[in-house]
Parts: sequence; C-alpha cells; structure tokens
Amino acid sequence: MGIVKQGSGGLKKIIILAAILILPGFLYYLLERKGENRYKTLPIYGEKVLTGTFSNRMGKKVPDTLFHHIKPFSLVNQQGEPIHVLANDSTLAVVNFFYSRCTSFCEQMNNEMNRVAERFINNELINFYTITVDTLYDTPEVLREYAAAYRPETKKWHFLTSGDDNVFDIAQQGFLVDAVQDTTKSVHFIHSASLVLVDSERRIRGYYDATQKKEVDRLIDEIKLLLVEEIREKSPFK
Repeated sequence: MGIVKQGSGGLKKIIILAAILILPGFLYYLLERKGENRYKTLPIYGEKVLTGTFSNRMGKKVPDTLFHHIKPFSLVNQQGEPIHVLANDSTLAVVNFFYSRCTSFCEQMNNEMNRVAERFINNELINFYTITVDTLYDTPEVLREYAAAYRPETKKWHFLTSGDDNVFDIAQQGFLVDAVQDTTKSVHFIHSASLVLVDSERRIRGYYDATQKKEVDRLIDEIKLLLVEEIREKSPFK
C-alpha cells in the first residue's frame, strides 16, 4: 500500500507542475483567440503618436503607436544606496509618492502598497518603489526608520529620496501625477494618492487610488493580467 501511495503522490506532483507551466499560456489562448470580444489588454496612459508604420499581430496589420515612456532615473534608497529605477527592461514596477511627515493618507497608502508587495513577494518580475517628495527632511536614515515596520528589503521594495534626478520632475513629467510643495504651510506637500503600475517598457498601465481598498484589489488583479501580457509579448510564437 505504501508503494501505491508514493506513486500516486508523484503523479499528482507532475500534474500540478504541468498545470502551473501550461495554464497561463492556455488562459491567454482562450482569452485572445477564442474570446476576442471579452479580452482587453490594459490601457497605456500618456500622449500617443501614430508613427505611420505597421506591424503584423496575430495575422492582422496594426498601426504602430509611439507611447509615453518614463525615463529611467536614479535616486537613493533607505540604505543610502543609489537605485537605478526602471533601468531593467524585464520587470514591472509599482510606484507611489509620499513623505514621512504626512498627516493625511500616506500611512494608508503605504499600508496598501505593503499589501500588494506581500502578495507578489516571491515574484521576481515586479519591483516596488515609494518616493518621498520631502527630500530635504527624508534622508536615508529617516526613511530607514519609517520603513522598518514594513521590512521592505524582503519584498523588492525601495523607499527613495534625493539622488541624481529631481523628484518633482520624475513625478510630473514621468509618472504624470501631481507633486508640488505647498508654500502656504511649513510642512506640506501636494501629491498623488495613486499607486502607479508600469510595464517592462516603462509605459504607465494603470492608476489606482490607494485610499480605496477595491482599487488596490483591482491593481492586484491587473498585475496578474499584465504579467500574462508580458509573457505573451516576449513569446517567440506570438
């Protein structure tokens, strides 16, 4: 009886492994080829310009579009290390802006960011970046103390402050979100409450209000969709 159980267990492991390897591609096939009216890729945000050229996609001639891309940038993390953000063209990113002396929604936003980071803690295809807009006060030491409870080093999550590039330019021109200092108050900044999803080509694929749990739930679901899309785009059989 022991031999039979061992064999059954081995067979189950093989079936589970096969399902894990095959299921993402099979789901995409069903959605893309069998359910064209039901499947939509995530939108791409920012200015779009038609290039006048065309590509062949799934047997169809599709006009090429030049989308808004975020330029890679360099900031310093909570450990005092320079981090080159979006320099890796094989990973996704989720980004948000905050400051440690914030008394409004920042804590809730970072708690939600933590929830997403924990959900994908073992996925090497996604990184997380939380960028302070109060770079003079939020030194690496301040950020390290602030972030300690989240244990970001275990989740591919960096808290970032002033480095080679300007944080306000990064927010406004790169991520297309608000980030300005309110000069009418001693310590106050106006910045977005959104978590921003970026694909491996540095294109913005979604904005999610971190003060709304359902919005963050949607982010988690759409990260999964984008991971499948990324696999499909890099497939030699597309």
